[in-house]
Amino acid sequence: MISAEDFAVLSHWAYADRIGADVADPDGTATARLADAGYLAPGAVHGMWRITREGRAARGAYLRVHPIGKRVGGIPF
Repeated sequence: MISAEDFAVLSHWAYADRIGADVADPDGTATARLADAGYLAPGAVHGMWRITREGRAARGAYLRVHPIGKRVGGIPF
């Protein structure tokens, strides 16, 4: 199971949010650790990462255990 910090970093990279990922992981250690674990792979643009199938599965497992919120009529609560 990934940590909350890892979930945040993976979530930013899942939406190609480099600024958010830099805020969540300013020194890049979590991103490097997730890449070494196989959850992230280098993206097409220098400095960008893409989430792998394993990364998506890890995010899904985290969400099953720690639901962020539920949607009611398309509005997250």
